[in-house]
Amino acid sequence: MPTKNIFAGFGVRSEFVNLIYDELMKGDFVSYADVLALYCGRPKGYYDKMACNSEPGYGELKKAFPEVLKALEKACPGCIKDNGQNKGKAYKYIGKNDDPLSEERKAVVQKSVEDYVAFCKASAGILPASWFSSFFENTQLLLDTNRESKDGEVRICSGAEQNLTNIDLLPVFYKAIANKQVLCFDYQPFGQELFTLTFHPQFIKEYNGRWFVFGEADREPYQAYNVPLDRIVGEVSEVNDVEYIPAPKCFYQDFFNNIIGVTHEKGAMVEEVIIRTKTEYQHGLLLTKPLHHSQKETMPFGEHEDDNYGELQLTVEPNRELRGRILLYGENLEVISPLSLREQIKEILRRQMQQYSENK
Repeated sequence: MPTKNIFAGFGVRSEFVNLIYDELMKGDFVSYADVLALYCGRPKGYYDKMACNSEPGYGELKKAFPEVLKALEKACPGCIKDNGQNKGKAYKYIGKNDDPLSEERKAVVQKSVEDYVAFCKASAGILPASWFSSFFENTQLLLDTNRESKDGEVRICSGAEQNLTNIDLLPVFYKAIANKQVLCFDYQPFGQELFTLTFHPQFIKEYNGRWFVFGEADREPYQAYNVPLDRIVGEVSEVNDVEYIPAPKCFYQDFFNNIIGVTHEKGAMVEEVIIRTKTEYQHGLLLTKPLHHSQKETMPFGEHEDDNYGELQLTVEPNRELRGRILLYGENLEVISPLSLREQIKEILRRQMQQYSENK
């Protein structure tokens, strides 16, 4: 029976195996507490006075450490020395081979690469064709993928239509972000005149099947300027005499944290939004497919004095994307609060009713 490769697998145990092995290869004494401190981002010695067993992942650490020691002893008998203590026990690698399990680790890395290549081929049905072609240009992977597509062997696809205007610019902006390259192009926002924009691309986001690039611009709003790809007109060129302006660290994580979609509306504030679900199916659907990462269930679906319903709470800035998502579910959702959002939804529905009540 073949010996199990300790590096094989994924998840927390696999992370600990690699971390333990790397630390032992430094030739110093390594304890469970040392590894846990590294994993949790704690300073060395943190667990000298703190209990380890309450930390997430400690159970996996207890499994992984003996596995690594056993594998090393099998590869190099007598290569592990302990510090002779019961409390605070630590282990040191004293073998002559600097990397005794290198072949095992390389085998897992190779298998991971092969799995990733297979995933990339399958993902050709999800990624825009221009994106996939740009990054795998002149590779056997692209040739194989195109052949399989023609032969009808595609096994995965996206429901979002990716044949969008200027979708071929996605790799251009991605590479500009990676290379910190300023770009220049003609841009025409909806209902406005065409103008030339000098742009420092910083972040790409897809929402509802449409791609947006955010960055610093030479006109208001200077920061987090939002450019839908389909509004770019003509060629995109590089600007080499302007210094690139990077985004502040974690800026876009914070920028998108409290909104659905891509829009911050003027004067909008973060509010607690209460949404009532009208069917058990709709309630369950939103539990498995939340409207926003802040969503939490405040009232399970069930029978109440006035009706059958459940309630969910979101902590968001109300914007047009939120209103659109709510309206998408029709009579199955009702905004309870805030009152301002409820009134906005009512007004939209009133105008819709008026449209359908008019004689055509």
